[in-house]
Amino acid sequence: MAAFLGAASGAVFALVGKVAPADKVGAVTGVVGAAGGLGGFVPPLVMGWVYGVEGSYAIGLMLLSDVALAAAVYTAVKMAGIARPATQSSALTGMTR
Repeated sequence: MAAFLGAASGAVFALVGKVAPADKVGAVTGVVGAAGGLGGFVPPLVMGWVYGVEGSYAIGLMLLSDVALAAAVYTAVKMAGIARPATQSSALTGMTR
């Protein structure tokens, strides 16, 4: 699991280097890192609070999955126009006719 999380983190920062303007890469990397830090800090607090109130992790896990799904949909919609042209052009250069 740690290997997959590390690979995903590296992929996010590699994407920042490709998508962000050259003069803003450092700032964008800082914001992405801060968001990741909050993602590691806030969910355990929410899960602990939910368990303390409800006596079960079910609602906390549902909230966590809902936020993850919302982030995935948002990312897919926002990145669709940015990532697709580079993918198509690189795929076309490798093709022969």
